[in-house]
Parts: sequence; structure tokens; C-alpha cells
Amino acid sequence: MITLDQIKDKLTGRPVGTIDWYKFFAVTIPLVETEDGISMLFEVRSSRLKTQPGDICFPGGRIEEGETPLECGLREMEEEIGVKAEAVNVIGQFDTLHEFSGHTLYTFVAQIPSEAYKSIRLNKDEVAEVFTVPLSFFYENKAEIYDVDVVSDVSDFPYDKTGISPDYKWRRGKNLLPLYRYDGKIIWGITARIVKWFTEQIIT
Repeated sequence: MITLDQIKDKLTGRPVGTIDWYKFFAVTIPLVETEDGISMLFEVRSSRLKTQPGDICFPGGRIEEGETPLECGLREMEEEIGVKAEAVNVIGQFDTLHEFSGHTLYTFVAQIPSEAYKSIRLNKDEVAEVFTVPLSFFYENKAEIYDVDVVSDVSDFPYDKTGISPDYKWRRGKNLLPLYRYDGKIIWGITARIVKWFTEQIIT
């Protein structure tokens, strides 16, 4: 029979994780100085990609075994737009986004100096183009907000074997989908959620 001492031994020194399995990602929120002031840099995903081709995003990707979230965000930025970690000024970690789909996204803010910005080289297999948006735009223009219901599919749940009523009121969720329109570009979804929260928490 397991003892309290055994439980304590298991917990001692054990890194805190998450209940159930999650996929962990990290992105860098790049800031650059432009003639319009401090601006955010965005990528347009390549049409060659199988997932979300053409979407607008920040540099980032899935965290690999053995690397920290920050290391992931900087590695992905170098792989996607050719800006090396040592060339940027990491300003700090921003908030973490937990998605209903089981994705956890860490975010970091980094300044790309002008020389590094001028030497950006796109990985065309992943990035079609980059563009910048002044932070003032997000401060002066509120996002369009769309709420999408997240509903569980419980049609296969064994109601008869569990004694739970088929009329059970399963918890519903909302997926917030902000949207910004800038110079013919549509920034939406997770990227827009990060931008909206950053605007509200940092620049207002």
C-alpha cells in the first residue's frame, strides 16, 4: 500500500506540469523602430504550408525537448526570418495563452535592431512575407470581436452505463476571435488575441 512518505518523495523536486497532455508552443513578439514609431512585425505564412497557409502570425513554433520556451521562440524566429538570437534585445516574457484545444502558448517580447531588421532573410518554405504595424494603430483602432461557441461532442458518452442523464448540461465555452484590418491585411485568431491583450495590458 502506498504511504504518505512515498507520495512526498514523488512530489519532492518534481517539476510542476499540467494535468492531461498539452502541446507547448512559444512565439516571439518582435518590435522594430520604423518611421511610424515602435511597430510589431508579423509574418504571412507560406501557401506551401499544410496548416494555416496564408495566415498572419508571429515567429514561433512547437517547443522541442530540452529547450526552454524562450529558446524556442528565438530559434523559430531565426529559422523563419533569419534573425539570430544574439542580434535581438529580449525585453521580457509576456503572458501565456491556454487554448481550449490543448495548446499552451508562451510569448516573449523582443526588439529587433535596425541593422538586424534590414538583414531579414525569409525562409520561403514557411514565410511568404513580413510586414509591420505601428503600435499606435492597435491603440487607436479597437479589434472587431467575434465570440464562437465551443461545444463538446458527447454523442458517444455512455449515459446508460453511468447513470448520467442525457439531458446533462455540459459546460460550454467561448472562443474569442478578435480581428484587425490593416492595409489590406487581416490579423485574426490567436495572433490577434495576443495583440489585443498586449495592447490592453502594456500600451494603454
